[in-house]
Amino acid sequence: MSTTIIALDRAPEFDQRDAIYMDAVLKPNRSLSTNGFRVVMLSLAAMSFAAGLVFWSIGAWPVIGFFGLDIVLLYLAFKVNFKAGRRECETIKVSAAQIAISKTCQRGKVGWWRVSPSFARVIIDEVNEYETHVTLAAGGAQLPLATCLSPPERLAFAEALKSALDQARGERYPSEICV
Repeated sequence: MSTTIIALDRAPEFDQRDAIYMDAVLKPNRSLSTNGFRVVMLSLAAMSFAAGLVFWSIGAWPVIGFFGLDIVLLYLAFKVNFKAGRRECETIKVSAAQIAISKTCQRGKVGWWRVSPSFARVIIDEVNEYETHVTLAAGGAQLPLATCLSPPERLAFAEALKSALDQARGERYPSEICV
């Protein structure tokens, strides 16, 4: 295995005997549930209908159509956002033999990468309290990770990944203490 991050055309395979030190699946947070979505849409529709009735009562009846169009466009925007959020995903698997990463973008395109844990290092770049970047580096290549998490979650993920890398290196290169 080389000292850099290798882009693959298919998912890397793991030997069933390998111990897995990390198997993380990261997905963006979707705070609006299905019931919450219904409540938001019904509330917006009720407000638009009430405002439309006011305009209709003063003789501006075409405005009701624009309020209806707004509700339809908001509904479609929410649905597109939900669909994109279901697809987006990062998977990180760490064993003594390899670190396998797969990223699925909003459009459903999947990318796979592989790197040896011996040469990988986790870089944490804390720009400020609201912006933190976690990057996996090997050789001259870098791969951003945990882009869908909040800054505190990224820090916790980075520490867990460092711990998993240490355990993987410990299995591969055990340090024997001679007494």
